[in-house]
Amino acid sequence: MEEPQRGIRASHTASTISVYQTYSPEIGGPAVREGSFPATWKQDRMTWTTKPHSRPLLRP
Repeated sequence: MEEPQRGIRASHTASTISVYQTYSPEIGGPAVREGSFPATWKQDRMTWTTKPHSRPLLRP
């Protein structure tokens, strides 16, 4: 089965859920090197995911 190009990547324990976001090399590279996002990154473009009420967020 081919993995979709876009998707939500996450891991979980009994008490936490960690959701991972990928960035373009122009944003991700400087963020890793400098420990903060570069000026090209805009917080107002972020989106948030919430747990659906009708089904579990993650299945093992």
